[in-house]
Amino acid sequence: MGLFSKKIKLFVMGICGRSCSGKSEATRYLEKKYKNYIVRIPSDRFFKIFNPKELDETDGWESPSSIRWDRLVYSVKKLKDGKSTHIPSKGWTEVFDQLVEPKKIILVEGYLIFTNKDLTRLFDKKIFVDVSDLNILYRRTMRDGHINTMRGIIKTVIPISKRYEKQQKEEADVIIDGNKTKEEVIQEIEGYVKKWHVI
Repeated sequence: MGLFSKKIKLFVMGICGRSCSGKSEATRYLEKKYKNYIVRIPSDRFFKIFNPKELDETDGWESPSSIRWDRLVYSVKKLKDGKSTHIPSKGWTEVFDQLVEPKKIILVEGYLIFTNKDLTRLFDKKIFVDVSDLNILYRRTMRDGHINTMRGIIKTVIPISKRYEKQQKEEADVIIDGNKTKEEVIQEIEGYVKKWHVI
């Protein structure tokens, strides 16, 4: 059962960006700050169950084929219609066990979300958070806490994400600089949310 009547138009925003651009931290912050108005849907929750053969034949977790787009699109449609839906509480499970209720603003975030036409058509506005290869390498290495993953970042994460970058930037209504500080990225995204929708 939904929380809203059909007369109330819910606002759906897509926030996309390559790894460590700051999109996830910004949307988590906004969901917490405006908990009565914003619900966040992270595309990472919709990762498929680990399948070595399928991953070997694609670009692995950096590939659009790693995501259950059918269920992500279904859930966003339900929320946009003012109805509740279920999403996975964890990625790589395909277990849709978490109930999510619609709110006035639905933030969908992820690093591949602008590659799927069915999903992008549901967005009222789209932001792409741009980030340099160097910052991806630095931030992911710092996030992991050791340098053992640097090879994978250089050989896989950076070049494959670069492959989808131009396409996703072209989908965006706004491109912001994700090389700024965390606080600056959050402030800029928050500014656009306020500009496009009253919260």
